[in-house]
Amino acid sequence: MSRENKKTAKNNLPWINPIGGYGDMLMLSGVLKLVIEKDPSRRFNLIRRTNYLDILGRHPAIASVGFPPKNAKIIGVDYWYMEELGPGNHRAFQVLARSFGLETPVEERLYLHDEFVEDPLLHNFLPWKKVNILIASASDSPRKTVYPTIWHHLVDYLLSDGAFVMQAGRFNEQHIRNAYSVRGLTTPRQLVALIRKCDLVITVDNFIMHAAHLAGIPAVVIWGPTQHEVYGYPEQVHLQMRPMCGLRNGESCIVSEKNRGGGLYNTPCPLGERHCMDQIKPEAIYEASRKALLRG
Repeated sequence: MSRENKKTAKNNLPWINPIGGYGDMLMLSGVLKLVIEKDPSRRFNLIRRTNYLDILGRHPAIASVGFPPKNAKIIGVDYWYMEELGPGNHRAFQVLARSFGLETPVEERLYLHDEFVEDPLLHNFLPWKKVNILIASASDSPRKTVYPTIWHHLVDYLLSDGAFVMQAGRFNEQHIRNAYSVRGLTTPRQLVALIRKCDLVITVDNFIMHAAHLAGIPAVVIWGPTQHEVYGYPEQVHLQMRPMCGLRNGESCIVSEKNRGGGLYNTPCPLGERHCMDQIKPEAIYEASRKALLRG
């Protein structure tokens, strides 16, 4: 086949339009791996989004990365609009799998191509201890975050036990007092490699929650506007806070018909001090962490 014919053949493949956070991309990567395991001939093109190339750019299901030609077939991955989300076969991963023609339920295996990429300089520089804990206090959505003072107290409890506590996330996120910051120092793949060297992850609903599942590391996850039955993993310890804004049990203020178009996702909770995530006690997170370490 000539170079021009190969280019035409690739352009005729369906184009995936990746949207969402890094956690959504890990789920998409896992679903695509299941797709080609079932049918090795299936391939897709990926619309270029710079932030997602570290996770999806060299995926074996991706034939090329670029920009679709006119009249190309576009595949959306906004599973939160496809079906009503819920437990069991209505979990986010299952809905996404069905959108690619898989018969569900499927095993919720996340996937990263190639090997995990360690940063030797960072790994050798960190003051590792017998027990190493990674915390991730923030999310792209302020509605999924916990007030920093709660994290401050939690870190003090963990340090008093002799643990090494490091904070991962974006560079511009607020530093948690006395935590060793690696914010902004890793790519998503490097962060997964870093998590693999830890004994425990404590996080909210974000990429790092999914990355802990991928890495096989115990995690304590704090939930509020999203539900662990929809996004979390069974081996993790889930601390589900009850929304105080009149939502029905299991309903989400940011993943529902109330938020079509996503306008609420980037806004803070209007309840202020009554924000569901801020009702968690640092002592409760600490006790859950101790139990997770013993169980792990």
